[in-house]
Amino acid sequence: MNRTNTVLMGTVVGVAAAYVLSVFIFTFIDLINVTSAERTIVFDTLDLIDGSIIPDSLREAYWSLIGLYTDNISDESTFVAVMFMIGFVWVLIGIASEPTRNVSGERSNPKQYLFTSRPRSFIKCMMIPWNSLTWMWSMKKVPVILPIIFIPFILPFAVLMDILMIPLFLLLKGIMDLRIKVASKKEKKIYDKNTQYAVCPKCKRNFYQPNIKCKCGLIVQYPVPDVHGVSYHTCNKGHKLPCRSSDGGRSKLQAVCPFCKRDIKTRDAKPLVISMVGAVGAGKTTMMLSAIESISVVAKGKGIVTEIASEGISPETQALKGSVTSTMSGELDSEYFFMRSRDLLEKEVLINDISGLEFEPDGDKMLFEEYYKYNDGIIFAIDPLDVVAVHNSQSPTKGSKTTPVVTLESFYHMYTEVNGYGPNVKSTVPFAVVLTKMDNPRVRAAVNSEETPEEFLNEYGQEAFVKIVKSAFANVKFFAVSSLGEGANAMEPFKWVLSENDVDLKSKLF
Repeated sequence: MNRTNTVLMGTVVGVAAAYVLSVFIFTFIDLINVTSAERTIVFDTLDLIDGSIIPDSLREAYWSLIGLYTDNISDESTFVAVMFMIGFVWVLIGIASEPTRNVSGERSNPKQYLFTSRPRSFIKCMMIPWNSLTWMWSMKKVPVILPIIFIPFILPFAVLMDILMIPLFLLLKGIMDLRIKVASKKEKKIYDKNTQYAVCPKCKRNFYQPNIKCKCGLIVQYPVPDVHGVSYHTCNKGHKLPCRSSDGGRSKLQAVCPFCKRDIKTRDAKPLVISMVGAVGAGKTTMMLSAIESISVVAKGKGIVTEIASEGISPETQALKGSVTSTMSGELDSEYFFMRSRDLLEKEVLINDISGLEFEPDGDKMLFEEYYKYNDGIIFAIDPLDVVAVHNSQSPTKGSKTTPVVTLESFYHMYTEVNGYGPNVKSTVPFAVVLTKMDNPRVRAAVNSEETPEEFLNEYGQEAFVKIVKSAFANVKFFAVSSLGEGANAMEPFKWVLSENDVDLKSKLF
C-alpha cells in the first residue's frame, strides 16, 4: 500500500480504532468490577453520542446471547472480560488483514486504487472490522469457525467502529474525488494543448495516450490523475509511476503502443509526422539524414537538445549519408527524434522514409494506411537528372515509371484511398516538392538556369506534374537542395513543413 493510501486508511481507521480502543479499555475494566446485571458499558458508550439510542429490548437480547457463553462458568465476569478482549483482538486482526490493505487493480490495468476510490469502496470500508472473517475464509487451512465463535464479542466494537468510520470515510472520499476532478481536468488541458496525441513509429497508428511498462514489467494504462492517484500511481508490485506532466517524470516512463504492444518512446511530446515520397534513387534517405544533421547543429546553437531515438538516423548513420543504399521495400519503422529546451516544449519529429519501389506503377501495391493517415507534411523528392534525361530522350516510352507524374499518381492513389478523399477535395497538408542532388554540378547548372525549381519542372516537360500537385494540395512549395558538401541545405523543406505546423519551432528553432 502506497503512502497516500496509508494516510487515507490511517485517518479513517485510526481515528475510529483509537476511540474503540478507549471503549474496550473501559469495558474491560468495568466488566471485571461490576456484577452481571450492570454489564451494559459496551452499549452505554453509544449513549455519549446521542442519548440512549440502543433499545432496552436489544440490550437484553444481546446479553441473553452472551449468557449462552457463560452458562456453568463460575467466574462469569472474568470470562466475559476475556472473551471481549479476544473479540477486540479479532477486530484488530481485521484491520491489519490483507483484505483491508488490498487496493490492487485488475489484470487489465494492474495499478493500485486509492483507498477511497476502490470498486465498492464504501462496502469494503465498512467490512474492515469484520475482515478477520473474510481473511480466515480465504485461508482454506484455517477454519473460519474461529472468528465466528467470537462474533457476539466482536459485534459491539465492529458496529461502533463502522458508525464512526461512515462520516470520516465520506468526508475523505469527497475531498479526494474533488482533488481528482480538478487535477484530471488541469492535466487533460495541458496534454491536449502540448501533446494532443501519440504516434507509434512501428505500426504508424496514432492514439490519444500510450500504455506504460513499469520497471517490473507490468503493462498499465497511461498514468493521469484518476482513481489510481493524483500525483503518482503505484503498480500492483509497489512501484511509483508519475501521473503529471509538470514534473517531467512521466515522460521518462517506458511507453508501449496499445495496438502492436511494442516498446516505443513518446516523451509526452507533440508528434509531427512527415512522409517522404519519390522514385527509386531520388535521394530521399540522403536528404533526410542531411536535414536531421543540420537541424541538430542549428538546435544546439540555440540551446535546444536533439535526442535521436531511432538507429536509422543515428549520428553514425548520418556520417555515412553519402553512401547509403536504397531503402528496402515494405512497411518500415518510422525514423524519429526529439527536441526540447527550457523554453521549448518537447517535440517529436517522425519521418516515414518510404522506398521508391512502392511508387512504381506495376506490381501489387501496399496501401501504407497508417503512413498517410496522420501526416503533418509530405516531402516529394525528384532527381533532376531523371527529369532532364526523360525530357531529352527520343524514346517513344519516355513516359516511363521514373517520371514525377507517374510517381505522384501512384502515391496520390494510395493517399486519397486511405484518407477517403473525393476527386474535388484539396488536402491542406503542406506539400514540399524538392529537387535533390544540387551538389552535382550538372544538376546545379540545369536547375539554376531557370528562375525557380517550379520553372525548371515546367521547362523540362513536367507541367502536368506541377498542375496536378497544385490541384491536389492547397499548400505547395518548391525547393532545390543539396544534401552533401559545404552548401548542404537539405534542412529547408523540413524546416518549412515543421514551421507550418508548429509556431514554437518556427520562433525558437528556425
